[in-house]
Amino acid sequence: MFTVSSYKQNIRRLAGALSPFTMMGSLCAQDINEPFSYPIGLLDAPATLTTPVGNTARIGKPTIILESTKLADLAGLTGATRLSEGRDAFRRDTLCLTGTEHGKPVIAWFIATDSEYVTEAQLTWVKDQHVPEFCRRLPPERLPIQLGKVGLGMTQAEVQDLLGPASSQDTSGWHYWFSQRFLRNDRGLQELELNWLAVRFDQNGLVSQAFISQVTNL
Repeated sequence: MFTVSSYKQNIRRLAGALSPFTMMGSLCAQDINEPFSYPIGLLDAPATLTTPVGNTARIGKPTIILESTKLADLAGLTGATRLSEGRDAFRRDTLCLTGTEHGKPVIAWFIATDSEYVTEAQLTWVKDQHVPEFCRRLPPERLPIQLGKVGLGMTQAEVQDLLGPASSQDTSGWHYWFSQRFLRNDRGLQELELNWLAVRFDQNGLVSQAFISQVTNL
């Protein structure tokens, strides 16, 4: 049986999983050697949805499903290199992809936190930064990259039409869609699934960054 206490424990577990990336985002403006820092407002968003809007990503036609697609399979599909850090419950494997959309370079990170399956994904414009050599360039047929239904360069109106009102937003331009739902696993046990999709709009009201994240706990 789930209680307020167990719900908070799930939130804390996610916070623990994300905090290293939150604290260690790239310090050098000219390099993108790791996923970008998560915004603090992520864990303040209320769960206003019961159906996740950020549980899939697409690279062209292929679909990646959070907590279902193995990072190794994505690496095999794209030819990308997997990078690892940490140990045991703090282990994170990442995979970097890049390409060109709307005439501008993009970079995407797929992340497996304490799992062999993809649990998070990030998408951002590169701007004037340097893309590391280990980041695999995607051919045109593997583009565009989308998180949920969202892609870079979309307008705020387009995003809201696709996703509905955001669960919350912060002063840094981030908008969050947060869902929670109870599921039954193969053993008939109840699980709590938490899913986030977050979008950042630039000064022109266009999507400049996005990420999705999902965690399911007993």
